[in-house]
Amino acid sequence: MRRLTIISVLIALLMVCAGCKRRPLVEVDNNVYLNITIDKDIVNYTVERDPEMMRAIFYDSESGKFASQSFLPHNGGYVHVMPGRKYDILVYNFDTEATVISQDGNINDIFAFTNLIPDNLRTRLKGRTVKNEEELIVFEPDHLFVGKLEDVYIPFRGEGMPVYTLDIHAKTVVETWIIEVDRIRGAEYVGSVSSVMTGLSDHNKIGAPQKSYDEATVYFEAGQIGKDGRFLAKFNTFGRNFEVSTSQIFSLVITDTGGKPWSFNMDVSKKFENNPEQYIRIETDDIEIPKPEVSTGGGLAPEVDEWGEINTEIVI
Repeated sequence: MRRLTIISVLIALLMVCAGCKRRPLVEVDNNVYLNITIDKDIVNYTVERDPEMMRAIFYDSESGKFASQSFLPHNGGYVHVMPGRKYDILVYNFDTEATVISQDGNINDIFAFTNLIPDNLRTRLKGRTVKNEEELIVFEPDHLFVGKLEDVYIPFRGEGMPVYTLDIHAKTVVETWIIEVDRIRGAEYVGSVSSVMTGLSDHNKIGAPQKSYDEATVYFEAGQIGKDGRFLAKFNTFGRNFEVSTSQIFSLVITDTGGKPWSFNMDVSKKFENNPEQYIRIETDDIEIPKPEVSTGGGLAPEVDEWGEINTEIVI
């Protein structure tokens, strides 16, 4: 009787096994391939090398919260992400020096910015018309290439199924501008030059992307002054938010060879409008650095002369 019972159980198990179908295991490793392309067509800027690394962040498409991340070559690569969900995907180059990323825990909050300049650089600018101690003066940003995909469903990858591929296009959120002053008289007496531009966006919310409504002044080292007195420089910026009523004042801060500082302030606001070339040319004959006075006394003279400041009307 007992032997008969055991045989009956074995027969039942065989019947159950015969009715089962083998289900393939779900492969969750490397289930997505991001194919990243970098838009290198940038006004006034040449991309000399590809980014060293791209950061890819997957956010939950409903809550916007951080889900996972991967670090990839500039042209993309394989990533692992939990399938069966919808994501917003954000990629950007992870090799910038001046440009900093903050609040990356939510795609609606993440933004790019640059740090304030140190006090020793700020001291150089004290003779400008803008004398607001609370003025934010920041470094110019590096180019930041940002790409975004929204509401992407990542399917399960079963045995034999191909890797799920996504194409994502990354474009810079930084602008490069050229500024030219047609003539600086007394250029041979120029010792050093610094420049700032007011009224520009303080940061960029790269999850949008959207230029900031907050303003900052961008500091940049000057370019070149030719023998003919022509000044030419490039500077990077997150741009201007045209929804904000503001003005852009360009300050050329010069220290002559005798150590005396000079400041020339020019309103170039209109040059930021309808300017696809991103080229600002200033025609003026009012910028002049006089020959420094030669000290008749011996030894060191640690005194610093008062600022020479000139506000000039310019032809735009």
